[in-house]
Amino acid sequence: MILGRKNDLYNKFLGFLIKKGKKNIAMKMLNSVFFDLSKKTGKSSCFLLFKIFKKLNVFVESKTLRIRRRIYTVPFSLTLKRRFYLIIKWLIDSAKTNKRKISFSKKISAEIFLVLKNSSLSKSLKLKALNNKNALKNRSNIHYRW
Repeated sequence: MILGRKNDLYNKFLGFLIKKGKKNIAMKMLNSVFFDLSKKTGKSSCFLLFKIFKKLNVFVESKTLRIRRRIYTVPFSLTLKRRFYLIIKWLIDSAKTNKRKISFSKKISAEIFLVLKNSSLSKSLKLKALNNKNALKNRSNIHYRW
C-alpha cells in the first residue's frame, strides 16, 4: 500500500475517487488499479505514479476572461496543486467516457496503461495536447492576465 506525504498524487487520486465518505472502497479500487499496472509493466506503483505525472504534466491552462465587454481566452501558469487536479481529472474523465462494459477500475487501469505507452488512443493525452494547443493559439492575449 502506498501511503505517506511523499505520495501526494496517490492521496489526491484517492480523494478524487471517494464517494459518500467510502474511503475503503476507493482505496481497494485504486490499489487494484496499481496492482494490475504493476503486473503488466513490472514497475512499482510509486514509479508508475511518477511516470503518469511526468507524461500528463502541463504548465499552462487557458481560461476565458471578460474585459471591456469582450471575451478573451488567456493562458495562465499553473500551481502544482492545479496540475495534480488536471491530471487526475483527465484520467477519470477519459475513463468515464469509455463505453466498454467493464468495471471502472479496469477502465482507469486501461487508460493509465495507454498513457504510459504513449498511445495515440489515450484520451488523456489528447486532452493534454488540446490544452497546450489552445494555450499556444492564444499566447498573444497573455498581457490580459494582469
